[in-house]
Amino acid sequence: MDLILTTGLSGFLGRHVQSILPADRYQVENIPRALRQASQDLKRHLSERKPGAIIHMAGIVDVRYCRQFPLEAFQAHVLDTACLLEAVRCACPETTFVYVATDKSFGEQESCGLSAHYQPSFPYEASKAAEDLLVESYSMTYGLPIALLRFPNLFGEGDNHVERLIPSICLAAVRNSELVIRTQLEGTVRQYIYVRDAAAIVAQTLLARQRGEDVWPKNHFGPENLKTVGDVVRDIECITGQTLKTVELHEPGEVSRLSLKDENSFHFPYTPWMTALRQTMQWYREFNHGSGAVTR
Repeated sequence: MDLILTTGLSGFLGRHVQSILPADRYQVENIPRALRQASQDLKRHLSERKPGAIIHMAGIVDVRYCRQFPLEAFQAHVLDTACLLEAVRCACPETTFVYVATDKSFGEQESCGLSAHYQPSFPYEASKAAEDLLVESYSMTYGLPIALLRFPNLFGEGDNHVERLIPSICLAAVRNSELVIRTQLEGTVRQYIYVRDAAAIVAQTLLARQRGEDVWPKNHFGPENLKTVGDVVRDIECITGQTLKTVELHEPGEVSRLSLKDENSFHFPYTPWMTALRQTMQWYREFNHGSGAVTR
């Protein structure tokens, strides 16, 4: 049985990745953040455990939190990752390292391909771009076998971050409550990928690497799910047959238009948007209850 060490295993994507990896083939263990910040202990841990692969998914997902506490964002995304990479370099440099990146590193850009330049503006985006450069530098300088997988906004069943758009809309529909939009209904365009697809891509990358297959060191996954906030609201209203009461706050501080060009070695067949959205909405119907205003 192969040992897979991860970060962020209890997170939204991490839980789906764990559920999709065959339990009879993989033993999956998480590396606690406290250990990731203790350089010598982490090196010793990796030397002793001898993992077959490492999947790095950890990070702060709340953009507003990073804006309020920028030092924490850089600590989590840069310093913690630097400590992990250095431990891998010293203890297990041949171990496959799967790194999950975000589209936010590119800032205000559309159709970002593999050669696009990072142009971040805000603390979350800047800290993630710095993390990406760090990962790429360890790949180039030390030849670590790193696979970078870049995703747009994740959505799907089990997202407990209710401050994000799709959970907040689903919960407003379930609770028949007011939906508060931080930005605006129109003008802000986002790209989405179903979390089950993202988890399948991580698992497929892991299998390909372990079989010795030649996969690109960088992959951008860009489904054709480009939506304004208003588009998402209307699509969920179509699914539920409801008309939601919305309030727009027009808060500044977020990139308004961002998307990835679909450039990946898997030619992955994405789940259709409305199919995935219906399944997501059904999960919130079954597992979420309560009342009150929901804010995005």
